[in-house]
Amino acid sequence: DAVKIQGRFMGTKYTFGLAATQKVAVGGRFIQDHIIEVEPVEDAFGGSILVDGVPVLTQYGTYSVGGTNLTYDGNGQLPDEAASQLAKNIVHMQLPNGIMLTVYSWGNYLDLRTQMRPLPGGQDGTCGNFNGNASDDTTQAIFERIGVRIGQ
Repeated sequence: DAVKIQGRFMGTKYTFGLAATQKVAVGGRFIQDHIIEVEPVEDAFGGSILVDGVPVLTQYGTYSVGGTNLTYDGNGQLPDEAASQLAKNIVHMQLPNGIMLTVYSWGNYLDLRTQMRPLPGGQDGTCGNFNGNASDDTTQAIFERIGVRIGQ
């Protein structure tokens, strides 16, 4: 696939076992087959921003790879005001094809905001199939279309 954006989900003691995003990985031909990963900031949860398995942006700054600009800072509108009292650790990914992925890295989980246009040929995954019909984006409907996928 040309564009791959994948998440890893795990329960935490704070979510009482319900899934929270524990890692996001971006890869594919559209970024020249590089792999960009973001983990929660606490060391127990990885605590890194990685490009091809190598830590980058260990402090606020910018980094470019495969036509992608990464900015790590504390600037941005939070997806949830409940986190407003926490230190902001935000990774802004300006990806090719007009894709913008913002990753809010907290102590033990991530929040994500994805902005993009529909891809030629379509797309599907955790966020649905981007066809404008929210009724076919239920967990069950997604499993029926693409199956239950468990990463290694």
